[in-house]
Amino acid sequence: MFKSTKKGSIGVEAAIVLPLIILGILTISYLIKVNCTNETVMSIAADEARKLNIESYTLTGRMGAFDFTSKLNHRIEENSDSSYVKTEDFKYLYFNGYMDNLISFHVAYKMNCNFPISFYGPVWGKETIVTRAFLGSNRYHSTKGFPVMEEEEESQLVWIFPVAGKKYHQKECPYIQVAATQTILTTQIKRKYKPCSICHSRKLGKGSVIYCFFNNGESYHCPDCSTVQRYVMEIEKSEAVKRGYTPCLKCGGS
Repeated sequence: MFKSTKKGSIGVEAAIVLPLIILGILTISYLIKVNCTNETVMSIAADEARKLNIESYTLTGRMGAFDFTSKLNHRIEENSDSSYVKTEDFKYLYFNGYMDNLISFHVAYKMNCNFPISFYGPVWGKETIVTRAFLGSNRYHSTKGFPVMEEEEESQLVWIFPVAGKKYHQKECPYIQVAATQTILTTQIKRKYKPCSICHSRKLGKGSVIYCFFNNGESYHCPDCSTVQRYVMEIEKSEAVKRGYTPCLKCGGS
């Protein structure tokens, strides 16, 4: 006849619970390693894009775009726990209809973060970078001297509706306060705002162009979302005037 003891029941419970605790700890460690690899790849890609922005100011620097993808792939593989790195859809100094001198690319990679118990397959990551090259202005046919530059008015930023609007506004203008603002998807935005349930912006990767209602919204949106058809962007007042924009009748524009 078997006799039940308290000591025996504790041993059985420990045999059941302890493996689950160990598995939970390993899973958390695995996820931390995946996140670290993701952040490292994103940081390297952003840093290389920044260098490309600066170097694009000269002809010699622009030549660096020819081997940019291979250089980026090599640096990621050397400095992160990833392999099979491939830079895709690299676009250099292109125009998207609203902004010129854009640079964008995707980085696909395999994370070498193997789970101790092999029932998880390999984890693949994909990051997106969209930035703008620093080229200065090439719209003037004559060089301005320093005295002329001193006489020019100081830089002043205004806000416009690039798709639907012919007025420029102050940042505090009521029209601007309720409009969506064009920006880039970052970790901070993903923490503060949730994906839009209409346009499924959840699928967008960090570095993608998005739109947010910073003053009265809770979500971030895709460029084609129906809720952001009238979005705003910040530009120089002088540039707005050259494009034909006139001061807002409500806020005065400046």
